[in-house]
Amino acid sequence: MELTPEAVKALLDAFDQSDWREMTVTVGNDRVHVSRDASTDGGAPSLAAGSEAPAEPPALPAAPPPDAPASPEAPAQGEVVESPSVGLFWRAPAPGAPPFVEVGGRVASGDTVAIVEVMKLMNQVVAPVEGVITAILVENGASVEFGQALVVVDPEG
Repeated sequence: MELTPEAVKALLDAFDQSDWREMTVTVGNDRVHVSRDASTDGGAPSLAAGSEAPAEPPALPAAPPPDAPASPEAPAQGEVVESPSVGLFWRAPAPGAPPFVEVGGRVASGDTVAIVEVMKLMNQVVAPVEGVITAILVENGASVEFGQALVVVDPEG
């Protein structure tokens, strides 16, 4: 088994449907620990691959009310970059580091534009095309859903 975003999502779904208080899964150097009694550490992630999760993972921010829009409308022109999984959206590789991209900045196809963190596993979000960033649709540190629009890249720009 490999700890892919899909595998982590399946583990989290199984945990949500169980009556377990906590769960730890270790595959190679990767470790996922989840607890229903989590506390918030308030820190942003670092990009250390294979690092272990803390004993108590941070709690996700509260979800918006059901009547609130999921995200702002994306501009009409451009390629929408979607979240690869549920998790936390991070614009920079570490706290205090400059963001990967800014509105108006150019990116090449495959450039990292953000990170989506799920259980301390960092999933790089990459630009699908070369172009100009026309919108960043999510606030840094916000909770995101699978397939949610994150960034818009205009290939004509």
